[in-house]
Amino acid sequence: MKHFSILAALLLAACGQGSSQAQKNLPAPAPGNSTAPRTSGAALVNADFEQAGADDDVPGWFKTQHAGPSSYLMRIDPDEPYAGHGSFHMTQVYGSLTQTVDARPYAGKTIEVSAMVKSKGVGPGGWKLFVDAYLPGTLVYSPGMTGDTAWQKSSVRLKVPAIAQRLIVGVTLLDAGDGWMDNVELKVVD
Repeated sequence: MKHFSILAALLLAACGQGSSQAQKNLPAPAPGNSTAPRTSGAALVNADFEQAGADDDVPGWFKTQHAGPSSYLMRIDPDEPYAGHGSFHMTQVYGSLTQTVDARPYAGKTIEVSAMVKSKGVGPGGWKLFVDAYLPGTLVYSPGMTGDTAWQKSSVRLKVPAIAQRLIVGVTLLDAGDGWMDNVELKVVD
């Protein structure tokens, strides 16, 4: 049943993709510091999208999509950063960018995932941040950004259950259009 819950959460969050690929991005806890919560974006890999990969790869992140590869574009965009040299850019429909992190340092705490986001021509389904603890009832989305918007901060909070082992952090485009994301941060708020 545990594996079914994990798979179901990933299916909802990643628009139809399995969990084994997303879990490959789980960073190892810092040596000698596996129980101390991290209070900044340091828990996330490539949270500022300054590292570009080959063939539109986004180092530290996992790309998923609902339709065929020709129906979407996901890449680091050097032309539209909020800060620095790049931002994440997704265009079209039903795609997600996710990163999996160890939930144990955050057990019993409320976390906040925030990012700078903007949109162009996004339909009513929205461009949304999300966080999930791979357990029933823990998938939380930010309000959906629609239409054309300038860079703005978006955030979502989750009280991490004591039994959580992993968190999935991400952004999803649930309608047509373009969405950008930069400067993702994961922190403990209480």
